[in-house]
Amino acid sequence: MVLSANNKIFNFAMDAARQAVNFDRQGMVEEAFEKYMRAAESLLEFLRFNKNKKLQRIVEDRMEEYLARAAYLKKKITGRTVKAVSSSNSAGAKKSGTGDKSKVADNVQDEEMDEDTKRLQEMIQDTVITEKPSVSWSDVAGLDRVKQTLRESIVLPVLHPEIFKGARKPWTGVLLFGPPGTGKTLMAKAAANECTATFYSADSASLVSKWLGESEKLIKTLFELARKKSPSLIFIDEVDSLTSTRGGSSSEGGGERRLKTQLMQEMQGMKSTEKERVLVLGATNRPWDLDPAFLRRFEKKIYIPLPDLESRTAIYKIHSKGVDLAPDLNFEELARLSVGYSGADISLVCREAIMVPLRELDIGGTIGKDTVELRPVERKDFLDALDVQKPVSTPEDLKRYKEWSTEFGV
Repeated sequence: MVLSANNKIFNFAMDAARQAVNFDRQGMVEEAFEKYMRAAESLLEFLRFNKNKKLQRIVEDRMEEYLARAAYLKKKITGRTVKAVSSSNSAGAKKSGTGDKSKVADNVQDEEMDEDTKRLQEMIQDTVITEKPSVSWSDVAGLDRVKQTLRESIVLPVLHPEIFKGARKPWTGVLLFGPPGTGKTLMAKAAANECTATFYSADSASLVSKWLGESEKLIKTLFELARKKSPSLIFIDEVDSLTSTRGGSSSEGGGERRLKTQLMQEMQGMKSTEKERVLVLGATNRPWDLDPAFLRRFEKKIYIPLPDLESRTAIYKIHSKGVDLAPDLNFEELARLSVGYSGADISLVCREAIMVPLRELDIGGTIGKDTVELRPVERKDFLDALDVQKPVSTPEDLKRYKEWSTEFGV
């Protein structure tokens, strides 16, 4: 029964593709665009049930062809709209006897953007962080090799676009993966700050809408804004929640499939130029859940591992700044006792240890007087905190990350 339903989905996709080609040949651009998208969406549904690896690859290639053609047709549709509006405004300017080019340009922009688009842009401004990050490379301890890779992928193409010509093309999709708390989000913010790019930080909560068709429009509007305000960096945290394996959830609805198709189309048609520098940076703790078709769009995959001894020592120092410390405290000793801890785990250890002197005074009833003197934080406070705060990642998790990194990462 499943096989029969799967065949029906495939046949429906092929019918939609044939109609798209016919419309395309006749110059019916909008109709062809709609049918190509319908065909890609149906193939996306077909792959949820199909288990044949060879057939999966063939279908994915065909789906990418449809998405690429749809992206090309969308540009033609948009170009027609802009041209039509420009002609209308030019005629109006001549009729009124005014040739103010700046006013004409403003009218084009205002008329081209309908009320629905304005509302979606306002939603993005409300739910997606767009301000410039204040994080720098110095705020991220260690990971020098990862920083260099991000500089080559993100920073240098923006700062020196003249270098990236011909075969030397900048990456348009980068995936950061690794255990929780290793600084993936911090890395993204530092990279955006380094190259002064507009930083769009999104997640599934900000891009998924309960209203039919609105999620796709949100994604489309997000990418349009990013191109308009380039150089831009679109950071999608927990990207696996948007692009999980198609067969991974039997409850996946049509809205989720359309959302994935729209995101796939935007990433498929995205090409960075000197005028439009846009990079999609995804972060995930579960890279093995990502759909293979999306993995192919993340051209660069970077493993963010747990911090080494030197990095753990630096993290202890960073999260103990501005606090009186006892002479018996040795951060390198604490780092050796913290094997398997992430940067986030160590920050919690520091917070727990730093609170101990305050907690002692509060329990003793001293807090509340005019002046409060806290004793320095001692070695024992950190050792007790290490007993309380255990690492989140297990050895089995780390083994799985390393295996996946060996197969797909750097």
